[in-house]
Amino acid sequence: MNLPSTMQALQLRSLGELALTRLPTPTPKDDELLIRSLAVTICTSDLHDIARNPFGIALPRVLGHEAAGEVVRCGLKTHGFSPGMSVAVHPVVPCGGCAECARGFGHLCLRMGHLGYDRDGAFAEFFTQRFDRVRPLPEALPKTVGALLEPVAVSLQAVARAGDVRGRRVLVLGDGPFGNIIAQLARRAGANVIVAGREPFRLARIPGVETTTGTVLDASVEVAILAVSSGDAMKAGLAALRPRGRLVIFSAVPEPPPFDAVSLHLRELEIVGCCNDEERLDEALACLADPTLALDELITHRLPFARWPEAFALAREGHARALKVALTFSRNS
Repeated sequence: MNLPSTMQALQLRSLGELALTRLPTPTPKDDELLIRSLAVTICTSDLHDIARNPFGIALPRVLGHEAAGEVVRCGLKTHGFSPGMSVAVHPVVPCGGCAECARGFGHLCLRMGHLGYDRDGAFAEFFTQRFDRVRPLPEALPKTVGALLEPVAVSLQAVARAGDVRGRRVLVLGDGPFGNIIAQLARRAGANVIVAGREPFRLARIPGVETTTGTVLDASVEVAILAVSSGDAMKAGLAALRPRGRLVIFSAVPEPPPFDAVSLHLRELEIVGCCNDEERLDEALACLADPTLALDELITHRLPFARWPEAFALAREGHARALKVALTFSRNS
């Protein structure tokens, strides 16, 4: 296949400056696949990177890490893939050789690679990824749904970090895409779920759970999962826990977290972190294909790549009418 020598890409050049540019089409390394982007969803962390760059990404950088597409070229040391194959991508790239990888915690790798962070991401016509971080995608599954592979995988991790939730009352704090997915997966795991959020539109799109835009009763739940980057929400989650309850920190809180250490002590509460996922790619892929979860309904807007300014504005400001926004690409690009 003859590939163009250059491609269109969205590059973060400085804080607040996301620009459409032309870059050389990447060449895959021996253990990588070259993938034609067909659908890339906008993550809340993309918006944070543009506004604040909290992880200190070296700029300029092509962002985008929730992606699905089509293999166009395979590195010499890849296997199980061929050109034309539909695929979904996980953005995290463990090194395989550090102390944490040796312990089996590749998701906490000390030399972790990540699309859109230390390497160019998927808001481009083509991108590369190590082949073991890619999964074949059933042709019947829309590429926009395939792009949710990593969001579902990390949401599975959040439920796993909550422990056995069967028959337990679980509070999910946050009504965004991750709060939605986590709530549905917790319900599937047997929990009695309540979701606290601000937007009636978003809360109405989470089936089979109790929702509230008000205050959660104190000491009424056994597990709380923080799915919004808010110190106030963290404080509310701790207040809602029964004695020996557990708070799962799924979303990072940028400011010093406010909590009452005496209450933590007296009620024997637990706070656990949740970052990336412990090789839940295949379980996530099964979830994407599960019609009872209806994860395609998360994607409320699908816009062609040329309309990227509108897509990012909608993801950033349209919480009253949008949930997950996807950019779509043509195979002819």
